[in-house]
Amino acid sequence: MTKYNLLIIGFLLLSFSLVAQNKLEKEAEKFYAEKDYRQASQIYETLMKQGESADLYYNYANTQFKLNNLGQAILFYERALVLSPYDNDIRRSLEFAKTTTTDKIAGYHSFFLVDWFENMGKIFNANQWAYICVGLFVLSLLFGLTFLFSSTLSIRKISFYISIIALFFAIISFIYTFHERQYLSNNPYAIVTAGSTSVKASPTLTGKELFVLHEGTKVKVIGTNENWNKIEIADKRIGWLQKSTVEAI
Repeated sequence: MTKYNLLIIGFLLLSFSLVAQNKLEKEAEKFYAEKDYRQASQIYETLMKQGESADLYYNYANTQFKLNNLGQAILFYERALVLSPYDNDIRRSLEFAKTTTTDKIAGYHSFFLVDWFENMGKIFNANQWAYICVGLFVLSLLFGLTFLFSSTLSIRKISFYISIIALFFAIISFIYTFHERQYLSNNPYAIVTAGSTSVKASPTLTGKELFVLHEGTKVKVIGTNENWNKIEIADKRIGWLQKSTVEAI
């Protein structure tokens, strides 16, 4: 079989896969419009096994909210927001879902420069930052070569400054690429998905109960011990809860 035939077969298989996926999405939208949220949810679960996207997570979160699965709804709104941090529909839905939670705890806050740095990084995803980094580095290299080999003084000056500026922003883009990839692979936050869970002073069932968290509350995982997570909540209280009661964003 020639490479040409293999390419055709690969293209056809991809086309059939996309058509099937689109058909399932239309079916899910139809069930959702008919208020059959459970059936729509099952289709979205099938689609999520094939891949991830902000729209898919968002639509699944909507079905979970309608089914009163608040923990799962907030979890997938959060996951959708990680992939599409400037989507206003996702942000509004998440904020509304949070108003229905039992635990009213103020959100996590950092030093304003840290928040500014992280918000800037969310303008693009990790792959987009990587493309920008490579493009700026190539641009810096081209103008650097122009500076080295041009015989015209004005061109050499302009090339030098452009090369330095492009290199500077290439380094910034590289930092954001690394930061966003690290965040995606090591996101420390999780959502309580159990109806309620007891937070203990030590990682044992017999440990002293410090406080109780309810479905939909966001926690930061700062340590683990077998079947337990050491968590911190937004008001800086710390304790241990069972891993089975939370899901990582």
